[in-house]
Amino acid sequence: MGDDAQLAQLSSCLQQSLSPDPAVRTQAEQFLKDGSVQPGFSMLLMRLLASEGSDATVRQGAAVTFKNLVKNNWVEKEADVVGAPAPYSVAAGEKDQVRAMLVGLMLGAPRLVQAQLSEALSIISAADFPERWPGLLPELIQRMGTPGARDFNAVVGVLTTANTIFKRYRQAYKSDELYKELKYVLDTFAGPLLELLKEVSAAIDANAANLELLVNLFKCLRLICRIFFSLNSQELPEVFEDNMDAWMGEFHKFLCYDNPALAAVDNKDREKAGAVDQVKAAICDNVNLYIEKNEEEFQRFLQTFVQDVWTLLTKTGLEPNKDHLVTSGVRFLTTVANSVHHQLFAGGDTLRQVCESIVIPNLQFREDDEELFESNHVEYIRRDIEGSDSDTRRRGACELVKGLTAKFPEVMTQSVSGYVTALLGQYAADPSNSWKAKDAAVYLVISLVVKSKSVVKGATETNDLVSITDFFTQQIAPELARAASGDAAGGTGRHVLYADALKFLTIFRSQIPKPMATQALPAVVSLLASRENVVHTYAANALERTLTVRDLPPAGSPPGARSQPRYAPADIQPVAQQMLQNLFGVFAMTDSSENEYAMKATMRLISFMGDGIKPIAGVCLERLSGMVMETCKNPRNPTFSHYLFESVAALVKAGAGDPGLIATFEQLLFPPFQHVLQQDVVEFAPYVFQLLSQMIESHPSALPASYMGIFPALLVPMLWDRSANVTPLVRLLEAYLRKAPNEVHGAGHIQGILGVFQKLVSSRAQDHHGFFILNAFVEALPLAAWADKLPAVWGILFQRLQSSKTTKFSKCFVVFLSLLAAKHGVPSVTESMSKVQPGIFEMVLTGVVADAIASISGSVEEKVVAVAGAKFLTECPAVMAQDAAWAKLLNAVVTMMERPAEHKGEEDMDAEAEEAEARAGYSAAYNALRQAARKETDPVPDVTDPKVNLARALAGASAQQPGRIGIIVSGQCAPEVQQAIAGYCAQGGVAIQ
Repeated sequence: MGDDAQLAQLSSCLQQSLSPDPAVRTQAEQFLKDGSVQPGFSMLLMRLLASEGSDATVRQGAAVTFKNLVKNNWVEKEADVVGAPAPYSVAAGEKDQVRAMLVGLMLGAPRLVQAQLSEALSIISAADFPERWPGLLPELIQRMGTPGARDFNAVVGVLTTANTIFKRYRQAYKSDELYKELKYVLDTFAGPLLELLKEVSAAIDANAANLELLVNLFKCLRLICRIFFSLNSQELPEVFEDNMDAWMGEFHKFLCYDNPALAAVDNKDREKAGAVDQVKAAICDNVNLYIEKNEEEFQRFLQTFVQDVWTLLTKTGLEPNKDHLVTSGVRFLTTVANSVHHQLFAGGDTLRQVCESIVIPNLQFREDDEELFESNHVEYIRRDIEGSDSDTRRRGACELVKGLTAKFPEVMTQSVSGYVTALLGQYAADPSNSWKAKDAAVYLVISLVVKSKSVVKGATETNDLVSITDFFTQQIAPELARAASGDAAGGTGRHVLYADALKFLTIFRSQIPKPMATQALPAVVSLLASRENVVHTYAANALERTLTVRDLPPAGSPPGARSQPRYAPADIQPVAQQMLQNLFGVFAMTDSSENEYAMKATMRLISFMGDGIKPIAGVCLERLSGMVMETCKNPRNPTFSHYLFESVAALVKAGAGDPGLIATFEQLLFPPFQHVLQQDVVEFAPYVFQLLSQMIESHPSALPASYMGIFPALLVPMLWDRSANVTPLVRLLEAYLRKAPNEVHGAGHIQGILGVFQKLVSSRAQDHHGFFILNAFVEALPLAAWADKLPAVWGILFQRLQSSKTTKFSKCFVVFLSLLAAKHGVPSVTESMSKVQPGIFEMVLTGVVADAIASISGSVEEKVVAVAGAKFLTECPAVMAQDAAWAKLLNAVVTMMERPAEHKGEEDMDAEAEEAEARAGYSAAYNALRQAARKETDPVPDVTDPKVNLARALAGASAQQPGRIGIIVSGQCAPEVQQAIAGYCAQGGVAIQ
């Protein structure tokens, strides 16, 4: 097929990929997927992209396909399956052709196409620049033109490309390779960049009336500022330090720049920041970077820029198109306030001016906020709710108050308290029309009081000069009481104040005493029924966060005592049923059918109530199972769906061991489960497998035949090809093996499960799951049921050890071998291994096992290995006969047991909880249901202390050979090992002869 025919076919296929007909679309997508792993396909796409006569949607589709090809196939990857050929990657010669064309193609492409090509260029430059793409920067510099003869429209494209390349330096980890690359970039690009800055600056001065040119010049200037940020993000380069006067002079000039005619053009769009404001915001980001990273070198410019930014902020209005500028400027002042230079703000008058001119104006509830509250609650919540990372004027103003209060606590507390009193006075005088004053007062108090906070705990450190309980009693409780009395009506102002009260309760949930918070619960329940989306969402969030509050152990508690939940199920019992009713009512409201905060609160409430949920568990599950069926039709909100399944898991957890409830659950859940699996709802399949596992583990008696009926389907290879399925499917196989080992064995499924094991263990990414299956065999099945398969298992494992041994694989191997010995005796290992190769056990034990033992981690894994180690050291004559090998194994076992335990304090667990909750929702990766987590069991419960167990085993062996073991220990074990063994013996009341 000729080039023209191929281009025509590709163009047709790209058009078909947008077809509303699923069959046509699927066929076209498959063609593109197949083509992306064919040599020359990237160049075919580039030729289509270069064809200006092609349809715009076709070029856009080609750009997306090219970007995906680069993302998936540019960087060479190692095959995951051991011994398999490496996945396809673009050939070196084809890459050369792509790199030669890409910059020019991108600069001449339409804007939407350019955006996709920019992302592709970013991936390619991250992989190839500069070693395999040495001509990139020289080409960019050449395309910028020469001084005095530049096409600034083209310069914008070049700088956009450079910004794409350099942006990754902002988050890159420090390394010698990174600094080598940065040095090359700085040596090549920093000089021309400064030269361009000066030329752009001069052109702006010379063309004050040419508004069209000025817009392009300010685009150039913004990109220069962003490149400056990227190139300075690691540390202060010498080339920028030497030219700091020039750079800072230009930054100062443009922070103060004013062109009324250009401002009029910029301000035509109230929503989008204008060209000049974007430059000023970028400059604020740059000087903020310098005060954070280069404080000493930047110090001489600091006073000037503080004054510049202060003046700029006091003159900037409340229009939405100024938001980015204001948040950047306020962030800079906040950084200064938090630095050693905070004395620049010292003095009551200065702090008063900050509050009056910057803080309070930017805390005000604007018309745009009101519009968001009423019409776009999702965006309002995203910006405002605790834990959001969104930059807003309000957040910036609050952070500035927080920073200044930390440095000037008494003065700021007195000053801000005065403003709060005045604002509350305005509200008291005219509540209907001055509700915005109280809203601002609440935010001022929050910013004044909170020193630090977290998503898990809310406020964790507060300003002792302000009484949280007094403000709650006087200003927040009355709002909540109004809601509790049924007065949840009113205009936007009333609803905003309800939301503020709920936010205050949420943030200070740890500081507000339990009696006060308990009194507020009826109000929270009432506000769950509010028709305002923001209000019922904040009520759900307040309820969910309140139920997680924990109190520190009382004074005098023993060391290591854990914090305790502040609230017990009895505390909420009077309103619990109404809570659930109102939470389910949220999902019937407009735009809240998939409200993730309400679903998370549902999950938390079900889990919190424990056994108390049982009387209504069936009703709850009926509602939830119906929601699962509905959500399956169009999964839109991953976080909502995750907590929907968490809620189901919480009910199953509560009903564990109750035959009646389990039967009800099966009746209600099997239809949606069947729908998910039959309709191949890939997002939900991992959740279904986890819930099936939980139900099997929770079953109070023998598994019904219905469970065993679906078992063969779990061994279908296609299910295991999806990486997100692997973890929950392995858990499900383990559940079957532990709950119904005889049925699994009797039905002849052992060979099929071992086939899954073989598939998994050949994958570098999934091999540990193969060992989980083997470990379940060891713990659940009688050895006789699979002893004849053990030699084949060892053969597979030895082959993998020989061809592709990794640290992870070695550790898993050691744990499996140890578990087998601990549960079924050393002969189960030695005899089955000898059938593969006589004498191989001793080689493996003193080689792979002894080398890997020290790296074993996890309390259960360490105990299993320690128990098995004691057996190997005292029950294997062949090993005991080799003094050096025996001592090596003993050293390894003792070293492992003496390694400090990885203790995770509550702060660590809180951090993990925050991270887990931030990631909640399905994705290409597996997401665990925390409510369905399996309790870890001890495989060797008869051994209470593995250290004493080792001492007694050694003492017993030494009694058989008096003097020999003691000599080996004293002569070939490290002093710290000898000392540890002496301690074990003393603890166990034994001695080694």
